[in-house]
This record gives sequence, C-alpha cells and structure tokens, in this order.
Amino acid sequence: MNKMKFIEKIYNSDNLTLDDIEETTTRARAIIINSQAQILLCYSNELAHYEFPGGHLEENETLIEGLKREVLEETGIKLKNKDIQPFYVIKYYCKNYLGTKNNRLVEIYYFIVKTNQHYNLNKLKLDKQEITEKYECVYISVKELKNILLENKKTTKESNTALDDMLLVWNEYIRKFNGELYGGL
Repeated sequence: MNKMKFIEKIYNSDNLTLDDIEETTTRARAIIINSQAQILLCYSNELAHYEFPGGHLEENETLIEGLKREVLEETGIKLKNKDIQPFYVIKYYCKNYLGTKNNRLVEIYYFIVKTNQHYNLNKLKLDKQEITEKYECVYISVKELKNILLENKKTTKESNTALDDMLLVWNEYIRKFNGELYGGL
C-alpha cells in the first residue's frame, strides 16, 4: 500500500499545534463487511458496548501491521492486504489529557475490510481487559447497524465518544458508497 489517503475529521477546541503535543496515541480499527451485508463488531458484555475490531498500535508498528494484529487477536481473522482499504481518520488534540498535564494527540484510523472470512474463536488472543469485559464477536446487518449503535448509546456503561465516532464513520461510509454497501467481494 503506497501513500494512504483518509477522509479526516479533527477535533481541536484548544487550538493546539503539533508543536504543543507531548505524546501521541494511535489506533487502527476495521469496518469488516461480508457479502451477506453484515458488519463484524466486538461487543463487551461487561460494558454493554459495541466497537469496530482494532486497537492501539505497538511501538514501531505500521498502521497496517497494527490493524492486522489487532483484528487477528480480537476476531481470529487473518487479514490480507488486498482486502484492506484506508477510509477515515479522527484526530483529537487533547490539552491536559486526563489531568496528566500532557497534551496528547489521539489518532483513530478506520479501514474498510471486505472479507467473507468468519471470526474464529479458537484463534482469539484477547488481552486481560477484553477477557474481563467478556468480549465477543457479533455480526450486525448493515441495515440495522445505525439503529443498534444509536440504541447502544442509550444503554452503554461506557463513554459515548467511541459510539459517536462509530456513527460518524458509518454515516460517512453510507454517504460515500451510497447503496454499494458490500459490493466488490
């Protein structure tokens, strides 16, 4: 994959510059769509919270390497480069991040992944937090996803920021691809 192009959304209410940033957190997440018009999500039973598979990049990991590792750990699916398409990035410039007095840039990169591979419970490598939160993989119909996320915002024990991000990204996906929700498989 050469230079990746993402649609970008930036939140920076404190007007920070890159020179103001002391630390950066980068995450990669997959919008996994199959030919049955289903989206694969991770669900935390403990938090009653949905999210796209993915997570934090490890030191010296590229976006694609981190995405592949996280998706394999959380779903058991081994992604192929040809199935991965850069899509959207949300960047948060955070002053005094969580009271640490450090300014942090949080970047969340979303990739569209079209695959008919099914999640494999035997290959999951969940971390301690995911095990504690009783993570599971679930398929949601493309037609139902938005309503399920909106309902989840009302019932989750987690901050709504992640769900707001998912809704923003999903609405952009629908806008950009208009009825071709899972074409090309």
